[in-house]
Amino acid sequence: MSSRTSWINIGQSVSMMSSDSSTGMVHIKKEDEVRICRSTSDTLVVSATLESEYCDTKAFIEMGPHSPGSPDQQQFCSSTTQSLGDTILGHIEEGIKEEDLPRRLCLVCGDVASGFHYGVASCEACKAFFKRTIQGNIEYTCPAANDCEINKRRRKACQACRFQKCLRMGMLKEGVRLDRVRGGRQKYRRNPDQPYSALQHNYAFKFPVPLEDNKMLEMLTTCEPEVLSCLQPTNQTNDSSSPGLSIIAMLSDLYDRELVGIIGWAKQIPGFTDLTLNDQMRLLQSTWAEILTLSLAYRSLPHTGKLRFAANFSLDERQAKDCGAYEVYQVCVQIIERLERLSIAKEEYFLLKALVLANSDVRLDDFSSLKKFRDSILSALTDCVTFIRPNTSTSHMQNLLLCLPALRQANQTVRRFWVGVHRDGNILMNKLFVEMLEACIR
Repeated sequence: MSSRTSWINIGQSVSMMSSDSSTGMVHIKKEDEVRICRSTSDTLVVSATLESEYCDTKAFIEMGPHSPGSPDQQQFCSSTTQSLGDTILGHIEEGIKEEDLPRRLCLVCGDVASGFHYGVASCEACKAFFKRTIQGNIEYTCPAANDCEINKRRRKACQACRFQKCLRMGMLKEGVRLDRVRGGRQKYRRNPDQPYSALQHNYAFKFPVPLEDNKMLEMLTTCEPEVLSCLQPTNQTNDSSSPGLSIIAMLSDLYDRELVGIIGWAKQIPGFTDLTLNDQMRLLQSTWAEILTLSLAYRSLPHTGKLRFAANFSLDERQAKDCGAYEVYQVCVQIIERLERLSIAKEEYFLLKALVLANSDVRLDDFSSLKKFRDSILSALTDCVTFIRPNTSTSHMQNLLLCLPALRQANQTVRRFWVGVHRDGNILMNKLFVEMLEACIR
């Protein structure tokens, strides 16, 4: 199938689901308040145009929230959101505990890491390089094939590949403050004619928004998909004597059915359908593995050493080794442990999952719509955290956002595993799953 034909099919699918679920949708209000996220969507820096092959996902989504061989999915709904005038992402690199560092080496070049910068353990050189690139809105071009090796000795050889590796390792562009200048913070002179009481009023305490008034949260709670039940696969393996293949076949079926759910779920998040059809597909195809990994991790709380893939099926360490999914098991356990340390609330999980969808680095047609989409989710998440944890909201929000780089790394592991399964050909994988898997955007 040609790339052009596949792309058309995906768009048709989204259009149909949009028409099916548009009844009763409430659009986001536009409010003249300060956004909490200093998004860099309007200054996105990339080294080369990222091409992707869009397959029949479009046709599938157009048919509505049903997939061949998949059970009916529940209906979803949408909401409005509120803005909050606090900046969170500008302080993302502060207050990180030492134990949060996975290694004391820079994940970009392998040099000694000086700390956790923009969400990733990195050295001072890579930290400064990433900051300069974002603040300067610099575009790089690789003189070779965009696959240059980046290490301590050769990190200056290709700036384009170095920047792409920063993004690939999970550095967050949102963490770079665009308003910072050399010489410290900007200073403002107070008007001597203005009374002190007026200044106090300008910085008056803003009461947290109650959870019942957080419309985005309310509706995300309503449209959260139910936990699936595992269906015993029939004739899905080419070797019935292998228990490992039977497990993989069950997991493949679960992934396919969950993909049906997240497509319908995404269509109901306020602001998502404001994106172009192409951009909707790019976001879904670039973040599905992160979304499913976060869902799996939250379902598996409290941590018992098992991954709860379905209501009636959990995968333990031994089974993961038997079916060749031990690396996937390990990265999922790390995320489960992180969520458990945070004591993440159900409401925070709902909003964080929506933020994962909006956190893609893929090149889009309309960055302004993505910026509004991401800002609205961040605003609702900040309101939620501020209400639940008034005394520790800032540090907790920072640590929630630091789950994003971990999910970005898990994305690579999950995709690599399923690409190998598909290449081996021992499992009959459903069409939707294969197409989403092959549409590698990053």
